[in-house]
Amino acid sequence: MIPGIIAGFALGSLVVWIILMIRNGDIAKDYEERIGSLRNDITSLRYQQQEADANHTRFDLEIRKHRDLTIVFPDLVKQVFSARTPDELARLLARAMKKLTGCSRIAVFLADVRGGKLGLVYLEGLGDILKQPLVVNVGDGHVGFVAETGMVFEKKNLEKESELTKTRLEKTALPGFLPDIAAPMMSQGVLYGVICLIDVPLTAILPKERLISIAAVGAAALEGIRLLGRFESASDMDPDTGLPGKGRLKPVLIQELERVRRFDSALAIVDLVIERGSIDDRFRAREFMSIGSNHLKATMRNIDIGLRTGTDKITLLLPGTDQDGMENVMQKLLEELPKLQNDAGEPLGSVRLRYLIVEAGKDEILDDVLDNLENKAFISSLG
Repeated sequence: MIPGIIAGFALGSLVVWIILMIRNGDIAKDYEERIGSLRNDITSLRYQQQEADANHTRFDLEIRKHRDLTIVFPDLVKQVFSARTPDELARLLARAMKKLTGCSRIAVFLADVRGGKLGLVYLEGLGDILKQPLVVNVGDGHVGFVAETGMVFEKKNLEKESELTKTRLEKTALPGFLPDIAAPMMSQGVLYGVICLIDVPLTAILPKERLISIAAVGAAALEGIRLLGRFESASDMDPDTGLPGKGRLKPVLIQELERVRRFDSALAIVDLVIERGSIDDRFRAREFMSIGSNHLKATMRNIDIGLRTGTDKITLLLPGTDQDGMENVMQKLLEELPKLQNDAGEPLGSVRLRYLIVEAGKDEILDDVLDNLENKAFISSLG
């Protein structure tokens, strides 16, 4: 009896122990799962904290860069506006973009006065692709596309363009030259040029927006340079003819020779002598010079330049005029000028001219051009 009770008690105790062990095992397993979950949560929190720290550092750097930009940008704008020539302007624009984006491969194209062509004025880090002199027609390639449309071009968005546009760009693009970003220099609807960035660093902040800003600044600065040039010309205006005086010949001719080299466009230089402009009666002489200059101003194109370079001489600079064009101009001048009359009915009389053609793309020296023109023989009218 007693052994049975003892055995039953032992068996019951064993059962209870087993039940307790099972329960403790379940509890332990639950604790282990909770501990594992907590460890995962802690690891996740650590990763989140690291990511938050990294973002904080990145945001702090961006804030610092933007804060630095608020200090640097006005100085860059001042530097751009300090330029006195297109060459200097292009160099300062490239310097500004390099400072703002870290991009070291930059090309600056400036438009000619007619806005039909773009000449490569400055390049940095692209000597293996682009060579000066280089001319792009507005509408051709990525640079010309930007100039024609006034839109910012981004290489990453090229696939979004129509098949017709992509085909056109590919056919006319400069070999090996595909800018990451290209922005037009526009001011009041006038095209002044295009700035291109190649291999923009991934770390660059808002490169497109900064390029647009600098392009706008560059357009305004170039507009000021051209306006200043017109004021300088006006300050040396001849009172008899209303044309710039002899002192403006060399600086203006230097600019036009540079345009010949960059924009692949010919230039005709004409010395026109109105013989009655040197008669002893200075009142009538001034009257004849005024009659002749007024006719020239009424028939000249906007891009043509006239200067009074002597008592009886007017020098004309005719951009884009080649040999065939000059022969047409010469015929009109020699036929029309002698027939002009003053209020008393006196004709302007005989005129003489000589001319020199600077071929497109030639790199001519100013003094050589003037010497060659001086050695040309005059052609006289029948007046």
